[in-house]
Amino acid sequence: MNQLLVSTALLLPIVAGLISFTFKKAKVSEAVSIATSLVLLAISIVAMTSVVDPSRVVIDGLFRLDRLAQIMLLVIGSVSTLAGWASISFLDSLILNHEFSRNPQGPPPNRRNYWALFNIFSFAMVLAVLSNNLGITWVAIETTTIATTFLVGFKRTPLSLEAAWKYAMICSFGIAIALLGVSIVYFAAVHGGLSGSQALQINVLTTHFRLLDHSAMRLGVGLMILGFGAKAGLVPFHSWLPDAHSQAPAPISALMSGVLISVAFSVILRVVSISNLVLGSSYAHTYLAVMGLASMAVASLLLVNQKDYKRMLAQSSIEQIGFVAVAASFGTELAIAALLLHVIVHGLGKSLAFISVGRVESGFHSTEISKVKGLLKNSPSVGFGLIVALCILIGLPPFGLFWSETAIITSASGAHFVLVSAGAIAFILISSIALARSVLKMTLGLGDSNSSIALNRGFLPIAGTAFLASILLGILASPTNGLLVRAAHSIVGIR
Repeated sequence: MNQLLVSTALLLPIVAGLISFTFKKAKVSEAVSIATSLVLLAISIVAMTSVVDPSRVVIDGLFRLDRLAQIMLLVIGSVSTLAGWASISFLDSLILNHEFSRNPQGPPPNRRNYWALFNIFSFAMVLAVLSNNLGITWVAIETTTIATTFLVGFKRTPLSLEAAWKYAMICSFGIAIALLGVSIVYFAAVHGGLSGSQALQINVLTTHFRLLDHSAMRLGVGLMILGFGAKAGLVPFHSWLPDAHSQAPAPISALMSGVLISVAFSVILRVVSISNLVLGSSYAHTYLAVMGLASMAVASLLLVNQKDYKRMLAQSSIEQIGFVAVAASFGTELAIAALLLHVIVHGLGKSLAFISVGRVESGFHSTEISKVKGLLKNSPSVGFGLIVALCILIGLPPFGLFWSETAIITSASGAHFVLVSAGAIAFILISSIALARSVLKMTLGLGDSNSSIALNRGFLPIAGTAFLASILLGILASPTNGLLVRAAHSIVGIR
């Protein structure tokens, strides 16, 4: 069962990408891509509810569908379904605007390229979360950079191309640092007596952790956390997020912010699970606490005077992933289980937010907060979607972020991280107030009905689906859920 599910999850996005690139009819690409996302979601649900052995490795020990992989597949499948659904109207609007533009820049956007890159992106994320080999994981994360670089620059405007170039440079530099860390871990494993074919397999490293040299592992783990942290959007390599998210197509921003940074952080969790066994918990946890608090501080302060709503959401993502890093630094099972719930709910909330502001951008032709007013009155479904996204992201009950944040803060006292917890609470309050102020400016008031007349078309089903999924998660899921607790137990790995 494990091998069948893993093989299906890996092969489907590749097949969907080939079909999308080959067939000229847009309807075929759309249907295949969304169906692939739904199958990924179904695989995660089947794996969670069936008798799947989470410790079993398949395909020569290269892949494993463990609890963390199941949860991350759930996030990938659900958010990519919403993003794919929203991409249909986005591409229609983009091509229409290109046709009526007085100064069209180059040829019209290519739907086939978009859907092919969309599926390559999905494949790379699936590969990263299923991988049991640090080398393959590194290749997968780098593949996400290649695919998303072209997607960030998909509009072919000077600003989008500049953002794509900046994104590629910063993330590639960070991933190069991670590669150096992976190489050092390989050296430590081989030097400790492991065979070359097993030296980077995560289950082998956690089983034979006593063979690994502490000095080499300290350097290797530090470099991997720093390098993969660049892809997760953690300080000091966070600056690509606002530029990339402000210029990328809104559905791609939803995928990058709602899933990609969480996928990158799931890799960090794999690294931390090895580090805890070899070096004890204090090394990696201190590293994460510093990076997490720094990310929250930078993001919350930038949010206070932000004038651009897409950059605002990107900075919110930096703050959220910083909080996830702080939660990981506490190292308790409760904190890790709550962290995983946080990732799931944030993925839905942030994807809904980006898809909503994508509609706003297409209607108002501006990303300035001051130019958007009265969405609830003139575009009720878009205004509703943005308000729901706000409620999710600032952690209002009954949405899941309320329960995850409460559990994470509660776990801090047991982990003796009271000062770190106090700092995190302060930054959450600052960012929540700033986010709420900006969103309410956009949604309340009278506004201009002429600018928003077409924003509602086809959006209510997307907003309604995300809303219902978030409500169900808030009611049914909790940090004490058995699946989340078992996943947390497998990650903590404290000696």
